Amino acid sequence: MISINKKKDCCGCTGCASVCPKHCITMVADEEGFLYPQVEIDKCINCSLCEKVCPIINKPLVGEEERKSFVVRSKDEHILTMSTSGGAFLPMVKKVLSLGGIVCSATYDKDFRIVHEIISEKNNSYLEKFAGSKYVQSDIRGLFKIIRENLALEKFVLFAGTPCQVAGLKNYLGKDYEQLLTVDVVCHGVGSPLFWEKYLECQTGKFKSEIEKISFRKKTYGYHSSTMAICFKNGKIYYGSGRIDYFLKGYFFGLLSRPICYSCPFKEVNRCSDFTIYDCWNPTALNSDIQEDDKGYTNIIIQSKKGEIFFETLKNDYFHFKSNTEKAIQMDGIMAIKSDSPHVKRKEFFKTFEQEDLKVHIRKFIFISKKDYFVERLKGIFYRLKILQLLKKIRRKKK
Repeated sequence: MISINKKKDCCGCTGCASVCPKHCITMVADEEGFLYPQVEIDKCINCSLCEKVCPIINKPLVGEEERKSFVVRSKDEHILTMSTSGGAFLPMVKKVLSLGGIVCSATYDKDFRIVHEIISEKNNSYLEKFAGSKYVQSDIRGLFKIIRENLALEKFVLFAGTPCQVAGLKNYLGKDYEQLLTVDVVCHGVGSPLFWEKYLECQTGKFKSEIEKISFRKKTYGYHSSTMAICFKNGKIYYGSGRIDYFLKGYFFGLLSRPICYSCPFKEVNRCSDFTIYDCWNPTALNSDIQEDDKGYTNIIIQSKKGEIFFETLKNDYFHFKSNTEKAIQMDGIMAIKSDSPHVKRKEFFKTFEQEDLKVHIRKFIFISKKDYFVERLKGIFYRLKILQLLKKIRRKKK
């Protein structure tokens, strides 16, 4: 029987709840909004399946294939614009859907909560659903079973998530499927769903309107200066970088991630997925054939032979450049092997954050100066006057 005595021992992958034959495990949100398993002891038959699928107790096997790395960018300008970096994932989505398969990845529900969703056909919004990073732990409850059912029908399945979600799915399935492709995203951590909810309430209150669209990292001022962008139904738009935005500031300062993220057991280069993807900040240093233009590139590590075969079918969809895995990790992907550090007052932050206004509360833990707001405003002015673009070009020439 699964028993979580320390919150740093659970990643919330839902594998245990999905595999339980008696359906006696429920994922329940704690005071930070993170889901943890609760067992109805009187229904439990002590089959231990929940412990066997737990990726923290039993890490899935990692293949011994030689890893290959590429820097890629989608050739589709629409995909590139809506993507956080180089648009590596969406061509995979298009390919699997064209083969009659299904795709399961993180998106927004109608209330802009972060959830995993399954789609099985192309429609007008399928690309936008899965575009861009989401820095909040997604609700993935109930989807592992649907994935297994589709695999049993010999359908292609593309699953994308955090390394722990991929590991949880692999353990739940218990075997590899030729038609299953998995993509893990190098992550800083997964942010609190409850804080995200309060953040959205704060924003809708401030702008006096419901939300229409969100991007965690809009290329508002170019790829290297991406911002949180929230479009409201009243026509107003909010932009805020990690310099001033409450969510991004709290996230990157170690306040908002799940406890296990600060000692993540999946921080390693070789993983059980077929692909690992992460931002490429230094493309020209990784391959001299690349021309930097501040539109974004993505690093891809091909983790399996199956991944290598699938990547070959996508080469016409990408501008792709060979890269050195070790160099790419050191320059762009240090979070693939290193965990973030928690804020020294993280526990205190969550104990009291619902007791007062979000703006007031977060400023007790993270300082945002007048200079920060001034620089943020100046950046927008410089961008509109095209001064920011000129400064970036000068900086790139100096490198």
